[in-house]
Amino acid sequence: MPLINPLKVGDRLVFEDMAHYTMVKNTTFNGVHLPSIATYNPLTQTAEVVREFGYEDYRNRLS
Repeated sequence: MPLINPLKVGDRLVFEDMAHYTMVKNTTFNGVHLPSIATYNPLTQTAEVVREFGYEDYRNRLS
């Protein structure tokens, strides 16, 4: 869908269904933490964290 008006500072820009791009290339190189997974409900404008990653997840990726 083409934009009718150009974006301007302060406009909200949402990229939907992007998890397959953000999670497939994640890494723990140099101490970078894995991103948490969250869902957003636009009707209530609330976010809920579904999964967080900790040391155990890092350790399990080493084998």
